[in-house]
Amino acid sequence: LFVSFPCISTETLIHQFSFRSLFTVEAPQSLYTVEHGNNVTLECTFPVNGKLKFRDLSHSDFRGRIKLLKENLNLGQSLLQITDVKLRDAGFYRCLIGYGGADYKTINLKVKGEYDSLKTITQGVVNTGDNEWKLTCQSEGYPQAEVIWQNREHEDLTDKANTSYETGSDQLYRVTSTLTIKSRIDEIFYCVFWNKELQENTSAVSVSFSVTFFLYDRNQRHCHIDCRKQRYI
Repeated sequence: LFVSFPCISTETLIHQFSFRSLFTVEAPQSLYTVEHGNNVTLECTFPVNGKLKFRDLSHSDFRGRIKLLKENLNLGQSLLQITDVKLRDAGFYRCLIGYGGADYKTINLKVKGEYDSLKTITQGVVNTGDNEWKLTCQSEGYPQAEVIWQNREHEDLTDKANTSYETGSDQLYRVTSTLTIKSRIDEIFYCVFWNKELQENTSAVSVSFSVTFFLYDRNQRHCHIDCRKQRYI
C-alpha cells in the first residue's frame, strides 16, 4: 500500500497465500528531490516467498501520471513511478505492504522548480534622469526565492530594490525585482535568486550600463545574452 498524505494517494495491496513469521519493508532512499515536470520512481523493498497477487487503486490526481511497475513485485521491489511531477505531489508517501505480516516505510518527496537560465527574463535598464537607473530582472520557479542585488564589488544593495511575487496556475512563483540606483555608466550589477529553503543560489544575472545583459554560472564563466538558454553547471 503506497499512500501519500495529506492530499493524494495511490494504493497497492499485496497478499501472500502462506504466512511469514517475520516480515520487514525497507526504503533504499528516504528522500527524493525532483524538478517540477520531471519523472520520479519511489522504491521500497520486501522479502518474497511464494506467489503474489495485488489490487491497484489510483487517485484521480494521479490518473495518467502514475504507474506501479508490477513486473518488479516478484523481485521484492515495489516501484511507484510518477511522471510529469506537479508541485502538489510533494509530501510524505507511505509504502505499506501486507504480505502475511505487514510493515511500512515512509518516503519524503520534495519538488522544486529552479530559477535557472532557461526561465530567467531580463527586462532592461531604464534611465529615469539625474543619473538614476532602474534595473529589472524576473524569473519563475519554486519555492519562493529571495532576490539579492550586488554591485561590482559584491556589496549588498538589496535594500534599494523592490521585489514582488505572483503565483501562477502551475503554482510557480513569478518573481520580479527592480533596483533603483544612481551610478555612472559601464557599471555592473548582479541580480541573484537565493532559494532559502534549499540554501542555494539558483540563478544569477549581471547587468551592465552598456545595456548588455550577461548570465553567469556557478563557476563564474560568462556568456553574452544570446547564450542565455545555456543551463548553469
